Amino acid sequence: MKKFLCAILTVTLFLSSATFNLSLAQETEDDIVKNTQQDITLVGVAGAGGAILGLSTLSFMDKPSRHIANIWTGAALGIIAGVIFVAYISAQKNSEELQASSHFNSSERVAWHQQNVEKFSHPPVQFGTSVFQFRF
Repeated sequence: MKKFLCAILTVTLFLSSATFNLSLAQETEDDIVKNTQQDITLVGVAGAGGAILGLSTLSFMDKPSRHIANIWTGAALGIIAGVIFVAYISAQKNSEELQASSHFNSSERVAWHQQNVEKFSHPPVQFGTSVFQFRF
């Protein structure tokens, strides 16, 4: 458990020091580093929270020393939940940026698809015998 917490703290400190070293970088790169640091911190906190929940289950066991794996299971589930949450938030952030785009609205998309339908459609595939014909 100590090694796990030390690894999380080391990664967090490394990423926080990396933001100070990138002062000459563009703002978008700073945003990427900052967002990555926040995402890793969130996953680490979720893992630590899961480990604490796994640790809390030991008080309900007759022989807690036999169930130390609950801590690791809780940490793993917390990390998985943190990664899923970060992925969901990242996907929502990108979809909001795409939906906020005013230069390519729905009517323009429909018109573009109607103009370019022949470029992307495939001729029907037909195979079989004289009795059975399959067409896709």
